[in-house]
Amino acid sequence: MLRRILPIVLIWVSGCTEAPTLTDVAKDINKRSGYIMSNKTELGKITLPPGASLEDSLTEDEAISIALWNNATFGELLINLDIARGDLIQAGLLPNPIGLYTFSAPDKPLKYALEFPIEALWLRPFRINAAKAEAERVSQQLSQGGLNLIRDTRRAYVDVLQAYQQSAILNESLTLRRKISELTQKRLSLGDISINDANIADLDALAAEQSYARIFFDVQTSEERLRNIMGIGAYSEKLTLDTAALPPCTAIDVQALLQDAIKTRPDALAAKEAIIAAKERNAISRLSLLSISGIADATSGRDTGHEMSPAVRSAIPVLNQNQGVMERANAEEERALRNEQTIIHQIRLDVNQSYMQYQQACSEWSILKAKVKTGVEKNFDGAKKAYDGGNISYLMVLEASRALIDNRLREAQLIGDVRRASAELERSVGKKITPSLLAAVHESSKASEKPNKGKEKP
Repeated sequence: MLRRILPIVLIWVSGCTEAPTLTDVAKDINKRSGYIMSNKTELGKITLPPGASLEDSLTEDEAISIALWNNATFGELLINLDIARGDLIQAGLLPNPIGLYTFSAPDKPLKYALEFPIEALWLRPFRINAAKAEAERVSQQLSQGGLNLIRDTRRAYVDVLQAYQQSAILNESLTLRRKISELTQKRLSLGDISINDANIADLDALAAEQSYARIFFDVQTSEERLRNIMGIGAYSEKLTLDTAALPPCTAIDVQALLQDAIKTRPDALAAKEAIIAAKERNAISRLSLLSISGIADATSGRDTGHEMSPAVRSAIPVLNQNQGVMERANAEEERALRNEQTIIHQIRLDVNQSYMQYQQACSEWSILKAKVKTGVEKNFDGAKKAYDGGNISYLMVLEASRALIDNRLREAQLIGDVRRASAELERSVGKKITPSLLAAVHESSKASEKPNKGKEKP
């Protein structure tokens, strides 16, 4: 009989534990963002994904792919899935039976017994369900971590691009103001201007030199930050970045995106899995009160020499009824429910705030490009011609040149703001925003509103 039962038990015990893998996480990140994540890379070595290179012009997509393969923090985070898988395997295992053997002695027969905790049989499904939910929660958290890394890489990439642009603009500004300073000295020697105007020009050139020196170190700092996020800190060569196209400033149904994010963003899905795991642990805390062990007890007897008899061992829940464990399990379940609400509120804040920042940056940049930039450039050209003709003082040229440089620096800042806000918006939604996604969420939003409209009174 035992020979027939044992294989069935072993199959039931071993058929336990399918858990999400790094491949599943990689597929989810690819589906959400379009980027490929490596399952595992060699520790301490820079591994470039297919098609990526550090030698030529580095695109934003290449930087993100390299970060997903090499970022140290993200690589450490991925190990949590292996830990969760180990916990799931352990949850599916039954405890080993405990054996007891008492040697015989004069006037004392030998005795042996096998003891097995029976409660492990009915607790096993709950433990497996809790461990599965925990593994799913970790998997979703890793997907969210990947989206966060993509956002951070895009922002760091934009910071370097912006620093490059500002460096070029300030270099032009320095060249211009040195030239004006030289012209001012010539006019001073001819007696056309006062010493005060000449001193102002010299001080302005020195201020431009100071600004250029500061942006030089800003470039180095932003490059180092990008290297760190990409996981290529050991690569000391200068990075050559490719200026990516600006994301289009289009109208977006933000409420439809918000509802989709609440349903599908990885951290929202992770919160739901945490609730499932908490409920299963709560059930375990109540069922584990029944601690029963089955015992097969044998002694040397007169019939066969080892007479077997069944026995049962059970804790009597009189003094300890697991009250503390059950109270903690109740609290953890409530905390998981409240955490889901916290995540939903955070998603609302993330989507609405990032959308407003994106619209603000787009609006400011479009106004500057369409109206301010042209006016400032015309004003500077007119002031320079008037100064060359001796019709105005240098102070007016200085103000016009400052307005021009400030306008170009502001344009570089706003372009960076548009890119950063776009990265934050896609991270807050949990997906790459494409026309097909916008159409899908809009149709889904319209479909969800139809039942409510049918209930409205005419």
